[in-house]
Amino acid sequence: MRAEARKPWRRRPDAPPARVVSPRLTMPEEMVLARRLELLGLSRPARIRVNDNRTVMVSLSRGGVLSIHRGFALAPDRVLKAVVRFLQPRIPRSARRAAERVILAFPAADHAPGGPGRARAPDRPRPGDAEKGERLARLFAEYNRRHFAGALPSLPMRISGRMRTRLGQLCLHDETGEPHEITVSREHIDRHGWAEAAHTLLHEMVHLWQHVNGHAVDHGPAFRRKAMEVGVVASARRDVRATRHQPGRHGAAL
Repeated sequence: MRAEARKPWRRRPDAPPARVVSPRLTMPEEMVLARRLELLGLSRPARIRVNDNRTVMVSLSRGGVLSIHRGFALAPDRVLKAVVRFLQPRIPRSARRAAERVILAFPAADHAPGGPGRARAPDRPRPGDAEKGERLARLFAEYNRRHFAGALPSLPMRISGRMRTRLGQLCLHDETGEPHEITVSREHIDRHGWAEAAHTLLHEMVHLWQHVNGHAVDHGPAFRRKAMEVGVVASARRDVRATRHQPGRHGAAL
């Protein structure tokens, strides 16, 4: 999606790849973002925390902590204005989606210290992952009928061997902001069993319900109301390597 209504600049086919050169900040990204977002109208977060998460670029916790990729400290004002709009509690669905597209179109990772970084090794499937994915798909269809009147779009289920604190995640496309899969930790399923894995799936389905209905994908009031309605624990994050009986939580965002 074009950010501006003008003819796009095109590089010659034989030209070397363009390299993003970001200016060096003279103060921490948290301070830069706090000041810039305040000037652009954001007053809700009690604290700003920067991260290098390339999947969840912007999220607002229940306690009012704004977690945002550090690369946004160098984003133009129009992108940070979109962040402010996205975090507003009551805006039209179309406006929230438009803000989301602007946020996800900005290559935040390219503007973080060190640039894009090295490529990660592929998350290779293991024996039994296909069975786990099929069981999750059956649970998704059952919960979709029971709790969401069949209104949620079907998504592929992926088993992840990388997750260490997250039990599951609703994954959104970087450019379009549209959901493309639900990921569940392999170790979570193996250590905690299918009762907890099913609960994790339902948690991510509430996030999908948020997206479908134009809400921010977070753990705010809309999430908590729907989570209570379907019987999901609203707060959710823990180490997936914890023992089976240790109480825990897991999470997701934009």
